[in-house]
Amino acid sequence: MPYKMVYLARRAPTVSWEDWPRTWRSHAVFASQFPALTGSIDWLVYATRVSDPSLGDLPVSTEHDGVSIQGAQTLGPFLGEAFTREQRAMVDEDGLPVFDRYTPEFSFYCTEASLVDGPIGDAAVFRFLRRRPQVSRADFEAHLKGEYADLCKAAADTLGAQRWTLNTTVEPPPEDFPFEMIDEFWFPTVRNAADALTAPAMQQLTASLTRVCAPEHEITMLTRPTQIWPRSLRP
Repeated sequence: MPYKMVYLARRAPTVSWEDWPRTWRSHAVFASQFPALTGSIDWLVYATRVSDPSLGDLPVSTEHDGVSIQGAQTLGPFLGEAFTREQRAMVDEDGLPVFDRYTPEFSFYCTEASLVDGPIGDAAVFRFLRRRPQVSRADFEAHLKGEYADLCKAAADTLGAQRWTLNTTVEPPPEDFPFEMIDEFWFPTVRNAADALTAPAMQQLTASLTRVCAPEHEITMLTRPTQIWPRSLRP
């Protein structure tokens, strides 16, 4: 079973917004020098937060700066098994000037359920979903993978989504980010994604989420990919 690591990045205070995509990519370049890691990760995408006032007032976070998704055949690469202790320390230290904290503190280890199988586009929306305290984990997953997933599949064409997945955590989420499911959907353009966020069909999906999720704690990110490896991921 393939696995994914998803992380919700916030840049370090010393990194300007203008320098953020380049600085973020530099961390990937640094990590790529370790063959044990690059040989065990199948693909990765860095998706940077969209900052475009012309899109209007959208229900998205401006408190975070990007989302990374990476795929591998096992959890081992994401949990650091490819590194020696010294190498892990080097990667962590390289990341600290890039991010506001160490990457394991904002990373989620997941399996993926595909709702709409299509290509990565020029924009992606990620919704980090937090379970209501009174809802069991089993009921949370059952609703999202059942009724909610069916609604997503039915709404995909109307919303213009060309790829849609649900990422379910298989390890406890970070203490400061207690999200157990991450909704991920891709669009041909940023404009398509922005329009979808305020469409009536999206409001119906959000209403379904509120049955098991705490919307006041949800984090929604509108992003565009700024780093893709390998390039063949984009058709």
